Amino acid sequence: MEAQLATTREKSLDRRVDFEPHLVALLDAKHARQSKSGYKPRETQDVAERLGHLLGAHGVAGHARNVRRMGGGASKEQFLFDLIDDASGSRRKFVLRMDPLEGIVETCRAREAQVLGAIGGTVPAPAVAFVDADGRHMGQPAMITGFVRGDTKPRDATAGPSGVGIVVGERASARLIPQYLDNLVAIHGFDFARADLPAYAVPQAGNNQAALWQLNFWERVLADDRIEASPLLTYAACWLRTRAPVCETPVLLHGDYRLGNFMFDEHTLEMTAVLDWELAHIGDFHEDLAYALDPLFCSRDPQGDILVASMMSVQDYFDGYVQRSGRTIDPATLHWYQVLNSFKLSVMNFASGTRAARDGTNHQSAFLGYLAACHVGLSGTLCRLLNGEAA
Repeated sequence: MEAQLATTREKSLDRRVDFEPHLVALLDAKHARQSKSGYKPRETQDVAERLGHLLGAHGVAGHARNVRRMGGGASKEQFLFDLIDDASGSRRKFVLRMDPLEGIVETCRAREAQVLGAIGGTVPAPAVAFVDADGRHMGQPAMITGFVRGDTKPRDATAGPSGVGIVVGERASARLIPQYLDNLVAIHGFDFARADLPAYAVPQAGNNQAALWQLNFWERVLADDRIEASPLLTYAACWLRTRAPVCETPVLLHGDYRLGNFMFDEHTLEMTAVLDWELAHIGDFHEDLAYALDPLFCSRDPQGDILVASMMSVQDYFDGYVQRSGRTIDPATLHWYQVLNSFKLSVMNFASGTRAARDGTNHQSAFLGYLAACHVGLSGTLCRLLNGEAA
């Protein structure tokens, strides 16, 4: 009994376990399998066979055909497939997202499926069809959603990986900016208390728990995944801890709301889906606002000023959000979350991605090695923010 009490006291003093319990268990499981290596990308034949087991377990009278790998996915393996109805011969297209052993970020398919199921109808989002939360059928945790038509960039635009470097252009921007802002405000206004989100915890209102939960999570990731020490990231974590802001009213956050994570119809310029909800959580609205300000996700106008989501000036971004939401943006809180987001992007690339590339636990180890080079630019951004300068 005394040993158990001592362990409980030790954990209560360890800030790295003071965040959402579901996410603590997620990182514990990841840490336990970090000795494994030699992950091999899934062959389409294997995926097709496993899909057969999954569909059969759900009593689906149909079969998967034309399984093919999708591009992108620095953290998840992604496949398209057609589901053929055995009785009618009708065909529907689906998207499979499946976890490798490790990636640049560790997330939960069951948790992502819950928020997608809740948010549908509030903003356009893919509909969840099946979830294999523990990988019983697919071999690794997986989620299947309906296919949504659309593009993440104009077809004549250039872009780097994961939506980085997209230039939208004036014509598309004029139509997309209102939708981009409306959807962000709708997410933050969503009544999560009435939704079925058992894998999500709510930080206390009126104190700094929302901020500290995020910092504690990413400090734990850094501690588990780093290959070598980083004085900059250590200093940044200390800076963040001593300045953690109060959140008066927690809201639902997308967690990765930026250019590249929404789709639109090239002809009508109507948004068809907000994508990649795996980092969704409940916290301070400033966090989502700050995320899109990172230079990694912006372009610049001819004068060299940042264009948020490659579409609008920073002032237009703030004004549009405030007018639609009625919220007041606190500059100090916004700056804190800019530092936090810069810190976590560095952790993803400097620690998690680099470790996965080194250990061969991801289907895109070479690409993750390439992304590790982004740490140089990310470090520059973090230094400027810590200095009180604009990113």
